[in-house]
Amino acid sequence: MLTYMMKNMRRSLKWKLISIIVTILIFTVALIGLLSYMQTTSYVRKDIDHLSVQILKQANMNLDRYYSGYELAYLMFSNSLEVREWMRAASPQLTSDSIRNYERMKENYLNRMFLQYPEILSVSLYNPRGFEQHFTNAAYTLPLTYSIKNEPYFVTSGNFEKIKFITGISENYLDSANQKMKIPVLTLFKQVDNGGYLKIDISLTPSQRVMDQISITNSGAAVVMDEKGTIIHHSDAKEVMGHMDDRIVDTVKGKKEGSFFDKSGKELIIFQTIPITGWKIIAILPYEEIGKSIYYTRNVTIIVAIGALIISVILTYFAASSITRRISSLRKLMKTMQLTNDFGVRAQVSGTDEVADLGNSFNNLLGHLAQSIHDHAETRVLQHRAVISALQSQINSHFLYNTLETINSMAVIARQPHIGHVSVNLANMLRYTSDYKHVQVTVGEELQHLENYLKIMKVRYKDEVTYEVDMPPELLTAICTKALLQPLVENCIKHGRETTGESVHIRISGRLTEEGKLTLSVRDNGAGFTEETLQRLSQEQADLQASHDHFKQVGLSNLIYRMRMFYHQEAILHFGNSAVDGGAVVEITLPFWKGEVTA
Repeated sequence: MLTYMMKNMRRSLKWKLISIIVTILIFTVALIGLLSYMQTTSYVRKDIDHLSVQILKQANMNLDRYYSGYELAYLMFSNSLEVREWMRAASPQLTSDSIRNYERMKENYLNRMFLQYPEILSVSLYNPRGFEQHFTNAAYTLPLTYSIKNEPYFVTSGNFEKIKFITGISENYLDSANQKMKIPVLTLFKQVDNGGYLKIDISLTPSQRVMDQISITNSGAAVVMDEKGTIIHHSDAKEVMGHMDDRIVDTVKGKKEGSFFDKSGKELIIFQTIPITGWKIIAILPYEEIGKSIYYTRNVTIIVAIGALIISVILTYFAASSITRRISSLRKLMKTMQLTNDFGVRAQVSGTDEVADLGNSFNNLLGHLAQSIHDHAETRVLQHRAVISALQSQINSHFLYNTLETINSMAVIARQPHIGHVSVNLANMLRYTSDYKHVQVTVGEELQHLENYLKIMKVRYKDEVTYEVDMPPELLTAICTKALLQPLVENCIKHGRETTGESVHIRISGRLTEEGKLTLSVRDNGAGFTEETLQRLSQEQADLQASHDHFKQVGLSNLIYRMRMFYHQEAILHFGNSAVDGGAVVEITLPFWKGEVTA
């Protein structure tokens, strides 16, 4: 059996591919599984630790931003001129000065503070002479009997060198029904201006939202506690104002940041210090849940690796079979084409890989060869037709020129100069169009040819056909193909004056575009192109771009064909109607070639 398989491997490209790929897959999967098992525990621990630190840093920054804002507002208000004047007041009696000072405090500071920090519950001032002033948020009130002197921290307030951040449950506030409320508050308190005091009570709700957003593990917790272990914030709001485990309090005391494993609680503790308050923000992660993540990651890795190996082996077999089958089919088709010279055969190759690209390229090559042979044969036929037509024109032109000269002489004798002018203009037009040596002319020569045609039309229609030419002098030497404008003007007269019987005005203009292209425009004041005509002309351009088999000898179709044959993709022919008067508009955009061409 083994010998048979070895023989097949040596003779079959498919089995060679399968054996090599399967060997590589087994080695790779086994190595990945081993490394994953060894490193998963370390990586998961580091990732969780790093994630916890980053989340704590972000929460620390948010809380520090809140507290810094409160401190800044406190300092600005306590150092204001209005507060100092109030502290120096000798009595609480209302005077015009005290009222003005009160209004300035509200306008310059208090209103802005309550607007910027809606969580501020109240602002209280204590004068060194014993009287007080309280300002509350619109949603809360203080009883008339409330005094700062009743606060427990008032006795030791003289020892505060800087603003003291004090937390606790306040029962001083009344709701709309004058019932006492229990509200967790953060109090900013400090002695100011020689015995006076300023107190600001702030709701902990906004900063509690920051803690609510911390989620590292399903059963973990995030805590903010002060130096005594009082819980100021907790991811479980019920724990707020409770007391932290003494083991954790003693461990983090005096340290700025760090992490440790609490063996008794089997928890990973990560902590940092909030700079402005000195409080600790702590993440508590149960190690059992971390272990579940490690074991789950390891097991999933092993299962996925085995499943991927099985699926890869199956897919390798089908992929190798597909590749070799398509290569064999393509090789057989090449041999058939070499023997029969049949360019109509095509490789039936599916897929989007390199083998499919090879088959598609081979099919395209056969198509290009077949099209080249067809185009070459068609070109030869067109060349023969052109030669015959040119010979016929040369035979007839001599007779036509003599005849027109005879008509001109007879008109001079009969004193009919307009007949002579018509014959001369017609002769000039015939010489211009029958000169096959020069297929390229200047715009100036093309305008002269058009002028000969329009002079004949003026003799025929008098003032019913009018025209104007707006061509910048620098464009007169630009190169274009012959008989470009006259068919467009003839179309204007044919569908304007001859069809409707109404007079027609034609405008011929030229300009140089921003892209450096030459644009020639012919427009009239007639009824314009019908929708069917525009669709037909658009379809003719599309058909001619796809194939050269749509040659027509007259009218705009002839112009489209000549433009395509001479300029290929470089020329643009646009048919439309004027937005101003509805007349027909034809614009030809060509490459701008400058030179001197003589007929």
